[in-house]
Amino acid sequence: MKILKFGGTSVGSAERMRSLVSLVNSADKKIVVLSAMSGTTNALVEISSHLYLKQTQQATQAINALEEKYNAVVNELFVSEEFKIKGNDLIKNHFNYIRAFTLDMFTSNE
Repeated sequence: MKILKFGGTSVGSAERMRSLVSLVNSADKKIVVLSAMSGTTNALVEISSHLYLKQTQQATQAINALEEKYNAVVNELFVSEEFKIKGNDLIKNHFNYIRAFTLDMFTSNE
């Protein structure tokens, strides 16, 4: 059994994701671990820093920028309008959750 881990630059763009399809779709038994796209971890650290410092406007701008990046990848990755909609809906739900932290007190526990 193989364990395949992808994250960072290996899944940093729609083109890079497409290049991994043959590895994931092979007949071999495998476990696939998918981590964050390139730049995501740094962006989330930036967002949490802004939130902790009560810099709501800067946090919102950083959240919006990261969401736009993800939406662009979804729109490039999928050909089918149905899957673009599903992908963008999923992203919207996750980013609405992150955005909710700008509406209430944010502490180091969060």
